[in-house]
Amino acid sequence: MVNVISKGSMLQASRQRSETRNIPYVFNGKTETIKRTVEGGQADHIQLDNLSGEMIISTDIKRTLAQKTVLDVELGREEVPLLYNPIYDTMTNPNFPRLLEAKWANYGSIVFLEHLEGEEVKFGALNAEEGPVARLIGYTGGFQWTKETELFNEVYLIDIFNRAFGRAHNILLNHLHLAPIAQFKYKDTHTTKPKYIKSDGSNGTVGTANLYLSMRETLKQAIVDARTAKRPANILLANSTDQFRIEEALQGATIMATNYRAISGIDTIIYYDGDTETVGDTEYTFDGVKPGEAFLIRPKRGFKELVKVPLRIEFGGGDITRLIEDTMVGYTFRGVFAAIEENVQKIILPGRD
Repeated sequence: MVNVISKGSMLQASRQRSETRNIPYVFNGKTETIKRTVEGGQADHIQLDNLSGEMIISTDIKRTLAQKTVLDVELGREEVPLLYNPIYDTMTNPNFPRLLEAKWANYGSIVFLEHLEGEEVKFGALNAEEGPVARLIGYTGGFQWTKETELFNEVYLIDIFNRAFGRAHNILLNHLHLAPIAQFKYKDTHTTKPKYIKSDGSNGTVGTANLYLSMRETLKQAIVDARTAKRPANILLANSTDQFRIEEALQGATIMATNYRAISGIDTIIYYDGDTETVGDTEYTFDGVKPGEAFLIRPKRGFKELVKVPLRIEFGGGDITRLIEDTMVGYTFRGVFAAIEENVQKIILPGRD
């Protein structure tokens, strides 16, 4: 059975999950934590319905407001599920340097051979994936609430910012990990072109082909191409507009008295269409996989998510010169290592070229 990962499928799964974890944040210069509990998809949250503007000057109330912000940000993050986890190994280390050489992505290789008397044992070695240097970068975002927010009891606006903040963070993470695959310039040796097959099984053209058989043969050829190049892959990254054609092609069918078995070799499909966010008058576009393209991926070994500092929220105080009562800043320091040429086969899907 193929595991389908998309925004919709992950949102549905999240409605069933239960978990408890502590989330750190920084308040008045000190790191604190708040426990977040999810039961059957329902998460803890803090209501501030009776909070009036003048009450926010209290340190205890400000701490409660900070805790509410942390919990609300998590709600926003859940609106944009992370799609890349099956592809990447995640490594968290606060001691990561700013730059990590490609040689860092090592894996061990050992072979057992027949031992002849007196012969030296064959020792294993560390092999390295080829790829770019991984650079750890800081990413930030934030918002402020003003004296007017308090005076006119517009604290509800903070809720809107909180969720938007969480969504923006996860949009960034999906983009950082999946855009390098979708936007890479692939050589012909790393590209499988569409195969057009007629209903009787013979070679066809765009106008004469059976799209089910054409998609099926194209995906099969991509699997063969990846294995022949010694980068066997099992994850398909695609655009959701091609979802029905792809999933139909992977299933078996009978056409003109010929039985076609389901295709094996692809066990996970990730649909990533990108995202768009508008901030003020500026629209930010995070491109996803283009319709008509797909990528067959060998996961984990050549893909590393490097986390030096996971998302941390800090409350930095106000600025009376601008009537700003408090400032929330979120930051994360992380990098991505993706050895694409060694682990990805691009596919041009039939009917789209």
